[in-house]
Amino acid sequence: MNFKTVISLFLVLFVTFVYCDNGAELLFHKKIVEGPVVGRELPIQFIIYNVGSEPAYDISFIDNDFSNAEFEFVSGSSEGKWDTLAPNSQVQTNLTVIPKKSGIYSLTSTVLNYRKTQTSSEFTVSSAASYSGMYVESQADYEKRTSLLIKEWITFFVLCAGAIALPYSISTYYKKNYENGIKK
Repeated sequence: MNFKTVISLFLVLFVTFVYCDNGAELLFHKKIVEGPVVGRELPIQFIIYNVGSEPAYDISFIDNDFSNAEFEFVSGSSEGKWDTLAPNSQVQTNLTVIPKKSGIYSLTSTVLNYRKTQTSSEFTVSSAASYSGMYVESQADYEKRTSLLIKEWITFFVLCAGAIALPYSISTYYKKNYENGIKK
């Protein structure tokens, strides 16, 4: 490489390094921990990561996906508020609800508001990485899908026993009635 190319590359990297440090940068994730089933508790986690190099201030969110009449509230909170979040750290809040009926529910992106600096009056808005929809399974479908399936296992063992017993019985018959390929 020639000298001008090296200097240009160094200058571009220096400018990129200087101007890319924007302070606090938050990642927000809404996580449904288990598969939703009617009548069973459904834990949901809201996790906020600060991947920036500065603390974030006045962090808040409100989630309205599980506040309607089709979910029974058990514990936790669907909203969160923190004064600061240090760089390279995380906070989380949990919500537990019980779905009342099966079906497909659309989920919206939960909006997170925060300030990048303590003196800034402007709030940065970010949305949660989440699902676009959620299928709540009925209790009967869940039991059918996860049951032990006894009939299927019995059929499997009978077929395996037949596949093993036939060659074994032939081998035993020949060992008992023949010696060196000649009938006794």
